[in-house]
Amino acid sequence: MIIDLILDRKDGIPYSSREFYNNVMQYGKIGHDIASALDSGENGDVQFELAKYIKENGYNLSLIEYVNSFGWTQ
Repeated sequence: MIIDLILDRKDGIPYSSREFYNNVMQYGKIGHDIASALDSGENGDVQFELAKYIKENGYNLSLIEYVNSFGWTQ
């Protein structure tokens, strides 16, 4: 699940934007939206899509603060 990828990063597991991209592509439409944002190279777009994912799936909204504090395109 994409939430696990976010939590892994939050827990300090090393991050690779390419690996994250490849992983989210496996999750259908929402994964494609996130991957498309990664393709644009704009961190704010990725943060928006991740926040949308968190909200739409009923995850703890405090994760959005973490998502917005992190550079996902690096």
